[in-house]
This record gives sequence, structure tokens and C-alpha cells, in this order.
Amino acid sequence: MNEFKIAATGVSMNYMPQYLAQECGFFKEEGVDVTSYTPTPWVDGLDDINKAEADVLLGGIWVPIMYHNHIKNYVSVAKIASKCPLFIVSREKVDSFSWTAMENKRVLVSGGDGASHYVAALGSAKKGGANVETIRFVHDFSTSMLCELFEGGFGDFIVLQPDVAHSMIARGKGYFYKNLTEKDEKIPWSVYYTLPETIAKDQDKFNRFVAGLQKGTTYLLENGGEVCRPIIERFWPHMSVDEGVNTIDTFIKQGMWTPSIKIEERELETWQADLVLGDLIDEPISYNQLVDNKPFEAIKKQGGM
Repeated sequence: MNEFKIAATGVSMNYMPQYLAQECGFFKEEGVDVTSYTPTPWVDGLDDINKAEADVLLGGIWVPIMYHNHIKNYVSVAKIASKCPLFIVSREKVDSFSWTAMENKRVLVSGGDGASHYVAALGSAKKGGANVETIRFVHDFSTSMLCELFEGGFGDFIVLQPDVAHSMIARGKGYFYKNLTEKDEKIPWSVYYTLPETIAKDQDKFNRFVAGLQKGTTYLLENGGEVCRPIIERFWPHMSVDEGVNTIDTFIKQGMWTPSIKIEERELETWQADLVLGDLIDEPISYNQLVDNKPFEAIKKQGGM
């Protein structure tokens, strides 16, 4: 049994296929013993994959993109989420949604540990027809601090993870405004990345990991949120299990997880266009420099897809 260690940037509902693959023994069926941990701060996970103390880092592909030819040239082997899993909460109840309603308003964007939340909100607003130059985005602060500020009266909208948004709405501190998962376009929001030499050192182990992850994704799409109840109860005790199941089912309906965990070229192009808009990169990087599809192609040949 090969050990496979994942350094994850956090615990998130959009990582559910991995959690299910661990819970249901799909990884072990493939001969890998998968463990996952969250470094504090999460950027310590970069040191861990650099030292081969972890096999992969689970998080946003913006890191391999921004680090490319500057720090390290990481490659991604699979995606676990194809949509931005964020909700927008408004201070005042609004009867109909419009991105233009955010113009000349203060919009708090949670995160504080990465660029993706802000870039997703910025790109969505621009594509939705808003003049983003007039939106007063506030980001780069921790989620807890921004939530505290919002509940204290600061800001007109706030962009949050679903579980945090549900909690805020349930306590009467805001109103549901928009679920960004509803967007039609797909992006490689969360991926598994590492150094190319780490994969080359044990290609078979990576093939087995990807095969187990594919099983977890397929199982989730075929069975829905009901099979996630024990995981929701364990990881999100502050959240109603029924609400969690509903969130997972909504994610499935809206395409959070696609039948294949392969990172598609078009998805990567879409996301890099938003990173250019956010002024985080000057131009897109070629697909083959950022993605290693050998593990996926291996399971495809074996009939895993």
C-alpha cells in the first residue's frame, strides 16, 4: 500500500469527492493510503511539496500559474472542482439580482490567503456587465475579520464560502444575493499540484491516486448529497446536515463537479483570462506547461474513464 499525503489549503465542501473517496475506501482499492492535512499557514504546504514531505498540494491553480518561471514550475494532475464555490450576501434584501447593483458599493471579499476569491468576483462582475472600476472591493483580510466588520455594519455585500454564508443568513445578519456556482463557464478552481520530479519518481502511485479520486467523483455524481451526511456532520458541525446535503445537491446540479477530473484546456484558458484581468499575470501560460495528464491517461487506458 503506497502512502499518499495531501497538503490542503483548507477544508471545503467542494473537496467532497476526495472526502468520499477516503470514506468509501476508493483510494485503498487502488492501493494508496491517502491522508490529508491543513498546514498553518497553508503556504507551508509549498515547502512540504518542495521537500517531498507531501505528494501534492490541494488548492487554487493560480499558484502554479503565478509561480511559473518565477519561483517553481509546478504541474497539476487533476481537478476536484470546476466552479467557484462562493456565495454573495447583501446587507439589504434585494428582490432581483444584478451585477450593476454592486457599482459604487463596498464589496468585501473573503480570503486573506490567496487571490482567487477576489479574481472570481471581479471577473464575474465584469462579464455580468458591471463597471468594475466603480465597485469598491475590500480584500486581503481574513474571512473572520471581514465577517466581523460586515456584521458590524461595514460594507454592502460580502463574498463568502457557502457554510459561512448560510450561518450569517440564518442569524439574520444578511440576505442571500448570488451563488457564483450558477455561472455557466467552468474553470479549474481547485486542483492537485506538485513538482514534475515528484510525479516522475513514482508515476504509478500518482496513477493510483487519480484513479481513486475519479471513483470518488463518479460516486458523488451518481448518488448525490445523501451519501455525504456523515462527512458533513463531522467537518461542518455548525451547519445543518440537511442544509449541507442541499448545498452538495445544488453544486452537483450547477456543475461543480464534472464527470471527468481531467483539467480541460478551455477551462484553464477561461481562468487565466480572469487572472489577466486581475493583473496577476501578463499573459496566459500554455496548457502543457501547467498540466500533467499522464495519470489521467493511464486510468483511461485501464478503463477507469
